[in-house]
This record gives sequence, C-alpha cells and structure tokens, in this order.
Amino acid sequence: MSRPPFSTMAVRLTKYEGSNGEEDHELQVDIAMSDKLFTVEEAVEACGFGWFQIRLSVFAGLIWMVDAMEIMVLAILAPEARCDYGLETWQESLITTVVFFGMMIGAGLWGKFMDNYGRRRGLLVFCLFVSLTSLLSAFAPNYPTLVVFRGLVGFGVAGSAQAVTFYAEFVPAKSRAYCLIFIEVFFAMGTFVEVLLALLVLAHFEMNWHWLLGFTAVPMFIDLLAFGLVPESARYLVASNKMEKAREVLERIARINGKKLPEGRLVSKHEREMIEIKTQKQNPSQDEEGEDATENDDDDKEADSDTNDVEVLINQLGGHGTTTDRGRLADLFSTKTRTTTTLLLWIIWLGSAFGYYGVVLLTTEILNIINEQGNKTLTVNSTYMNSSSSSSATADVLQCIDAAPVPTTGCKRLLADDYLQLLWTTTAEFPGLLLTVLVIERIGRKKTMALEFFLAVVFFLLMYICPIHKVVLMTFIFGARSVLTGTFQAAFVYTPEVYPTSVRALGLGACSSAARLGAMITPFVAEVLLRKTLRGGEGLYAAVCVVSGVCALLLPIETKGRELMESATNVAD
Repeated sequence: MSRPPFSTMAVRLTKYEGSNGEEDHELQVDIAMSDKLFTVEEAVEACGFGWFQIRLSVFAGLIWMVDAMEIMVLAILAPEARCDYGLETWQESLITTVVFFGMMIGAGLWGKFMDNYGRRRGLLVFCLFVSLTSLLSAFAPNYPTLVVFRGLVGFGVAGSAQAVTFYAEFVPAKSRAYCLIFIEVFFAMGTFVEVLLALLVLAHFEMNWHWLLGFTAVPMFIDLLAFGLVPESARYLVASNKMEKAREVLERIARINGKKLPEGRLVSKHEREMIEIKTQKQNPSQDEEGEDATENDDDDKEADSDTNDVEVLINQLGGHGTTTDRGRLADLFSTKTRTTTTLLLWIIWLGSAFGYYGVVLLTTEILNIINEQGNKTLTVNSTYMNSSSSSSATADVLQCIDAAPVPTTGCKRLLADDYLQLLWTTTAEFPGLLLTVLVIERIGRKKTMALEFFLAVVFFLLMYICPIHKVVLMTFIFGARSVLTGTFQAAFVYTPEVYPTSVRALGLGACSSAARLGAMITPFVAEVLLRKTLRGGEGLYAAVCVVSGVCALLLPIETKGRELMESATNVAD
C-alpha cells in the first residue's frame, strides 16, 4: 500500500480547570497527509535579508538609540543636579544608581511579559511607558521627584533589550551576527547625539538640564509613530500554535522582500521532528508479495505508533506551546548545561555593564575633579603611592603625588571643552563595533567576548601609568570603552542564539537584570572610590574584566552558525 512520505500531526494542548477544581488538559490532534512542509526558520531563510529587515533595523535601532541616550545623559545630569540642588557625592551617585536599579527590576519583568503576551504588544507598552516617564522627569521640580522619575525611566528602558530579541527572530542565520551588531551602531549614535545635545543645550544656548531631558525623550515618540508597520514575531506565533497568523506574517515579509515562501504547510520544529521520526519507522522498500498479507497488521501498528508519537510530542511540549507556561524562570535552569550557561552569562553581562558604564562615568568624573580644583589642578590621594611629598600638576597632566582628599561637596559645572572631550570618547563605540564585526564570525562568540574583556584589562592597567598626560589618559579610556562596547555587542548576539523561543525574551531579560546590577554598583566606584584611590578603582575594573573573560571561555555552547531554537527540546543540552 503506497503512502505519502509524511503523515503529519497537528497537536494542541489546552489547559482548563476541571470539575474538581484542579488543572486538567484537553488534547486535540489533527492528522493530515502532506508531502511538503516547512518551518519558520526555513521561511526566514527563504525570505533572506531585504527591505523588511532594513525597515525593522531602523525601528529596533531607534529603541536602542533611546537606551543609549537615557544612559549617557546620566553622566551629564548628575553633575548638573549636584550644582542645582547642592548635593553630596553619594546623592549624585544615587541619581545614576536608581536608574540601574529600576532597570534591574524591569529587565526580567519585561522579558516575561513579552514571552507571555507577544513581542509586539510588549514593545508597544514599553515605548509608551518610556516616552511618558522620560518626559515627566524633565519636569521634576526637586531632587526626590527627580530620583523617583529617573527610577521609573530605568524600569522602562530595561525593556529595550527585548528589541534585540524581536529583531533577531526576523533575521536569517547567516546574517544574524552582522545585523545585530549593525543595530548597535544606533547605540553608538545615541551616546554621540546625547553629548552633542548637551553641548548645544547646556554649553551653547545655556539652557538647563530640564530641556536636555525633554529633547532626550523625542526619539521614542518617533518610534511610536512607526508601530503600524511592525508585525508580531512569526517565531512567537508558531510557539503559541497560531500557525495561520504566523504564515500571514511570513507572507508579508516575503512580499516586501520580493521573495517566495517554501511550498507546503507551515509546521513547528517539534512537529517536523516527530514527522521525521514517524517516517523513519515506515519501511517503503517492503516487498509487494507480503504487503497485502501484513496490511492490516501494519495499520494497527501505525495507529499505535501515532498514539505513541502523540504522547512523546506532548511530553516534549511540556506546556511550552501555551502562553501560560512560557517565561518561567525555572526554564533557565532546566538542565545542567542550561544552568551553567545561564550563570556564566549573568557574570559576563554584569562584568560588561560594570566595566562599560564605569568607563563612561569615570571620564566625566576625572573632568569634574579637574574643574573642582581652583587652579584646574588634579591631585591624587597617596594611598597607593608610598610617598610623603606633595606637589601640583597642570590641568593637562595627572601626577602621582600626595594630596588632601578631594572635597565631596561643592559645584563646578562641565565646560564646553569638557563636552568636546566627552564627544570624542563617545566615538570609541564605533571601533568596538568594527572589531566585533571583524572577529565574531571568524573566532566565534565565546572567544570574541573573551578577547575584548582581556583587551579591556590591558587598557585599565595602562591607566596606572603616572604622571600621564590627559590626552594619553583619554586615549586609554577610549580604548577601554571601545572593547567593552564590543563585549556587550557579542553578548547581545550570543544570548538570543543560545536560548529557545519559549524563554528567549526571559533569558535575555534575566541577563539584562544582571547587567543592571553591575551598573548599579559602578557609580560608587567611578564617582566615590575614584576620589579616594584612582588605582584602586582601576584595579577593580581590571579584575572584574579578567573574571568575565574567563567565564566567556567556559561557556559550554558556541552558537556560531547555529539556528535559533524554537523550544527547549531543540537545544543541545
């Protein structure tokens, strides 16, 4: 008896409350015959990279640009608020820390929300929340109100990482690394634009920081206007068993890109794998002579096989096909390999944020210390020098000398020249992106992160040299910021690739929360510890980068060239 090559099963597992009040399940199985099937991964590859992805790059890039602007503004806002409100050093640091505290809380929640309710809906709520809270913070009348509003902005901005998840799910595997790094150009642009805004608003037009925060909120409102052009993630729809809607999205992408979808029926990767297992059990070379005699037995066995396949599929689904079970934190620790990966990634993300934001804040703090000295002299505490002499240095040279501790109160605003120095250091983002692009597909994600962490260690140790000219010191800071930008980008490529669709947003959100923990700590190193012992702060940054680099090498999975996984059972755990 002839059979088509595939006998397909569409399985839907629905949860409901039984008569006894306990959770029960209803299984619906549709068995159909088809010889042509395709998965969402194959459809994305067939659509290639075209106008749809370019348009989506701008959308996701603007979100990433807002993230950069809201972070970069902290390095400018804190010293301005210190002058306006007469703050002490710890109060100045709190303005930065509360933002990262909000981001730490929000990152995991945004990830869970988008895993449960969809990428598009989550990003819409995220954009509305950030645009409103950012605008409200521009009208903060006093220090406590400013701290509250900036904390809310931090909670909202935490969702910006999900734009990476959303974008990655539409990009072909061969282009994914380059594309994810490309949208990081928007992050670099964001830091540059924010400093340029500060130069114009604060230094040139002599307006106050309220205006600066207002202008910073504008790009998110622009992104809101583009939401009508953005569809839901096809991968998310497939994971939710919404095959018809997923196909509509894929057909739209193919039409925009001028491509055609593969012929046949769209199925999940789980269903495709079960079909292949079933096909392997069949024996197409069976002799014609014995075929009729065993036809009935074969039909019975086939029925049993179908039942067993359904049971296996149900066990494999594990509830991941329903929205109620996706986004569980426990899924990040479901196997030994997944647990190891998650914990190492948390350390890597924490180290990246601790080092990167530390360099950003350290730059303005050094400039602030220079300006706080009456004659533009920078002095350094001798806790690391074994010297009892005391002298002064010009504003262009950092000397290794004894001095009284730098005052923790007082006010000296950044000058136009300081903003130009900041503007120059923000361009460090671009070499970091270029380095990552050049090596990530050659040596892999893990080695790229490790290489850039270890280069950061070198730059931090070079800052130990003193006396050192300010230009040379800024060059080392430039180098450290450049490679630490690269570690972030490599981590943003690796993390969505290593987690399946069912927990991808949650996994990225959890990593983002770990990063915010590092960012919460770093202001007290870059703005408080730095004033007491410069080398102590630099040494701490170098040590964290060493640990993070080792963790990158210890990651158990290399994702270079690997397809995005749809569910936990697709992951090579």
